[in-house]
Amino acid sequence: MNFYQHAGRILDKLARHEGTIKGLVIGDPKVQDKKKMYALVCETLKYKQVLNELIDKTKICEIEKKLKRSLALVLIHDLLFTKRGITVRNDVPLKQCVIRHQARLKAELTKIKVKRGVTSNDDLVSQKVKDAVLIPRYARVNEHKTTVKKAIEAFQKEGFTLIEYPANLKELQPKQFCIDRHLSDMLVFHQRTDFHDHALYKSGQIILQDKASCFPAHVCHPPEGVHAIDACAAPGNKTSHLSALMKNTGKIWAFDLDSRRLGLLKKLTGRAGCKNINPIHGSFLETDPNDPQYAEVEYLLLDPSCSGSGIISRLDHLVDDNDTESNDQKNEQTQEERLKNLSEFQISIIEHAMKFPKAKRIVYSTCSIHAEENEHVVKAILKNNPQFELAKRDSVLPTWHRRGIPEEIDDNKDLADCVVRTIPAEDLTNGFFVSCFVRKGQDDNVKRPIDKVDAVSETNSPKKKKKNSKKKKTALTA
Repeated sequence: MNFYQHAGRILDKLARHEGTIKGLVIGDPKVQDKKKMYALVCETLKYKQVLNELIDKTKICEIEKKLKRSLALVLIHDLLFTKRGITVRNDVPLKQCVIRHQARLKAELTKIKVKRGVTSNDDLVSQKVKDAVLIPRYARVNEHKTTVKKAIEAFQKEGFTLIEYPANLKELQPKQFCIDRHLSDMLVFHQRTDFHDHALYKSGQIILQDKASCFPAHVCHPPEGVHAIDACAAPGNKTSHLSALMKNTGKIWAFDLDSRRLGLLKKLTGRAGCKNINPIHGSFLETDPNDPQYAEVEYLLLDPSCSGSGIISRLDHLVDDNDTESNDQKNEQTQEERLKNLSEFQISIIEHAMKFPKAKRIVYSTCSIHAEENEHVVKAILKNNPQFELAKRDSVLPTWHRRGIPEEIDDNKDLADCVVRTIPAEDLTNGFFVSCFVRKGQDDNVKRPIDKVDAVSETNSPKKKKKNSKKKKTALTA
């Protein structure tokens, strides 16, 4: 029963926003079977709305005084949504608390299915969660510690098969993988591939990071030896990516207000072999742009707090969704006010970055699908800061097909073409937005080094790859 009680405590911590699923499971040495615990927590969250409805209808937690709601969630999940059932002895008192209500729980579950017009448990999962399940497993190769070629060889030795980039990533089969067509340091695997206990992950040779989350560092792409700032850095994946692209040269100041999250950044970037990062516990907004130590800062990466409306490849966003329908019916004005407050904060971050005397390339990104945090912020920045302009498309992932929404930026197709968007259901990534501001008169609005990779990826499209061997493809992209 200790296993279930621990799972319940993790749900409680998630509800109090005391960490993420990954941090509370993978990062906790007290969790013995991390894979099993991670699966139970994630699966419980997937069905949380239905499970809460069952708890309320049966009043099981009111009747069984010793049964906490969080523990009831995981126990009822295993009772009703797994073939194995609750995996403890039948004489365990807390299991008996649930078994006593088994008939009523099953009856109420049947009523819910009838009401929703579905027949299977899978159909009870929201579309947002289903989309998350379809997203492939992305693994960024950490070039501080290995190369794409060596990583590919390591996976092949384990029985994985490298295939040409498929017409549809949903076609990827278990034990198959490919090199991403847009990012040369990204490998793509079947969505159910689990690397949390894999040697390459534990040693920092691969980093589990959503594809769209890798866009900002690639767009920023500071050259070797320069000074850069990651303004909202924790947990550190983007910071370590910048470090890898800079080949551990120069210097990166990484800011975060949260000491716990900054500690996680130190741990993750340390494991990744980063040696050019200076973690700063404090607010980027409180830094003095004219401080001599920042005199040579030219590149800034800004990924400030946002609504997170584009995030679907993790289940942490479900923690507060006790009643999806009621959440959907929240007062629209409250949503508008929240987005307004967020956009004002986001604008302040960008404008502060523009005060650094040598800043010449500033990348602003969000994991939001709302124009208020994306195109509208860009529009406001351009209006109030004439010394900066948007970097042209040929330096902002030029081969990526989905760009900004012209209608949200004064019907200006040229400006919309300069920014990048992703849509989860269609692009099989988290929802993301990336823009890049460059100082006028600076010779930095040119094609970035990574775009050479984009061009190579295009020549290796499924139609053209037939003429090339896999060996040649690996040599080109490693």
